[in-house]
Amino acid sequence: MASKTKKTEYIREKKRSTSGTKRKAALRTKGTTKSAKVLFKD
Repeated sequence: MASKTKKTEYIREKKRSTSGTKRKAALRTKGTTKSAKVLFKD
């Protein structure tokens, strides 16, 4: 059985690797460029 420290370290490692995945996926699909309507106020 793993020690409490090992468990905690593993949990933190997983959290760090998966944090921001939804945001990053959204940036990939939608992009960060503002639309023409926002830029030129049409």
